[in-house]
Amino acid sequence: MIIRIATRGSALSIKQTRIVMDRILEFNKDVEFKLIIVKTTGDVNLSKPLYEIGVKGIFEREVNQAVLRGEADVAVHSLKDMPAQISNDLVLAMTPPRDDPRDALVSLRQYNVDTLPSKSTVGTSSLRRRGFLLSLRRDINVKPIRGNVDTRIRKLKDNEYDALIMAIAGLERLSISVNVSEISPELMPPAPGQGIIGVVARRDREDLIKVLRRSNDEETFKEAAAERAFLSRIGAGCHVPLGGLALLDGEHINFTYGIVDPDGFEKFINSIRLNAVDPEEAGKLAAEDLLRNARGLVARLLKHT
Repeated sequence: MIIRIATRGSALSIKQTRIVMDRILEFNKDVEFKLIIVKTTGDVNLSKPLYEIGVKGIFEREVNQAVLRGEADVAVHSLKDMPAQISNDLVLAMTPPRDDPRDALVSLRQYNVDTLPSKSTVGTSSLRRRGFLLSLRRDINVKPIRGNVDTRIRKLKDNEYDALIMAIAGLERLSISVNVSEISPELMPPAPGQGIIGVVARRDREDLIKVLRRSNDEETFKEAAAERAFLSRIGAGCHVPLGGLALLDGEHINFTYGIVDPDGFEKFINSIRLNAVDPEEAGKLAAEDLLRNARGLVARLLKHT
């Protein structure tokens, strides 16, 4: 079987695709691959923060279109970039094992959130990261930053920023050696799906889905299902400053979640332990708890997206 894989052309996207291919080959020896590079709106428009472009699934949608048009068999994504709702003709068919889901403060001087000097400039284009960071440190400046991982690190080394907030998973996948200070999910709940690579296929490709399922990491797949159900129940897109992390622990799921005003003035963070028998139901229960405790904040933030 030849599997045509659609992905973006960034170094991180290619690396993630290689991870998927290695995982598939581990369980299916007679598979070959053809790589199809898709340039998305998010890759072309680097002048604005993502939340100002206003396109849901800005990285995901155009890659998935290649699958829907029959130009590719599967699409590979950072799962955090995928909206909770995708085309009914598509299905999340596979997730390799999850990498570290946490965010980190990246600097050249081994700063952490507490030791970052007052008036420091920190780079991120994520409203979620901006809001949670400002809720902890009102004395710093948060400045938007775009570009791939290498571009962001170069801007840090050129002293355009004192620090960045980035996903640990991306740094580790690219083996980038920088000073990293992990940020606890209890302080900055990660984006739903962070650290997970998602493989999407057409729903009617049962033969292909069977191959992908053999390569699936079931624990990661359950965590993804819980987090995406959480996102769907809230009704939030990728640009709402919302975090949700589900970690499987035997027969239970430990779910940490939160939402924050982008300027850090108001936030809600909580952790609960839920039954893992039905991960999607667990995600919905976590969302219901968030809605009960922060309904006003959720409503205000959804209104502006």
